[in-house]
Amino acid sequence: MTDGRTARGEATRSALLAASMELIGSRGAAAATQRTVAAAAGASLASTTYHFGTRAELLSETLRHASGIAITEIELLRDEILAGTTDLVTACLAYIDRQRSGASLTAAVVFELAVQASREPDVRDASQAFVASIRSLFTPFVAPGIDLAVAQSFCGVLLFELSRGPDSRSSELETTVRAVFDAFGVTLEVPR
Repeated sequence: MTDGRTARGEATRSALLAASMELIGSRGAAAATQRTVAAAAGASLASTTYHFGTRAELLSETLRHASGIAITEIELLRDEILAGTTDLVTACLAYIDRQRSGASLTAAVVFELAVQASREPDVRDASQAFVASIRSLFTPFVAPGIDLAVAQSFCGVLLFELSRGPDSRSSELETTVRAVFDAFGVTLEVPR
C-alpha cells in the first residue's frame, strides 16, 4: 500500500511538463526557467529542481514529452490515412492547422527546442525522434529513401505556417503541400 506520494509526485511532474510546454510554445524556450515553470504549474520551485535538477534537464524532458505527444498525434494520423478514413493531404493540412492554431503546441515546442538541440547534445535524440515520426508518416507513400526528404520538407512547411501566427493560414498552404508531394513523387493513394 502506498501513501499517495508517488501519485502526487507524478501529478506534479506532469503539471510541470505541461507548464513548460505551454511557456515554450507561447513564449519560447527562454521563458521556461525552473522558477517560471513552477509558478505556471502552481508548484514550488523545490519540486521543479527535485524532478528535473537543472534547467537543461527540464528542457530536455520537455522536448522528450512534447516529442512523445507529437509522435502519438502523427501515428494516429498515419493510421487514419492507412485505414482510408482521411487522405494524406487532408491529414497533413489538419495537422498543420492544429499546430498553427495552438490547439496543439507540440510542433512549436519541438521546433523551439530543436534549436536548443544544436547547442545541447542531450536534447538531440528527442528532436530526431520527432522527425523520424513524420518520416514514418510518409514512408508508405514514397519510393524507398525519399521519406526523409519529404519529412524535412514538410517540417519546413510546418515551421513557415507556425511563423505566420495562429490566425493567419497561408492561402497557398494546400498548393504548397501538394507541390512538395508532387516534387518527391508522393503517391496520394493508400497503399494496399
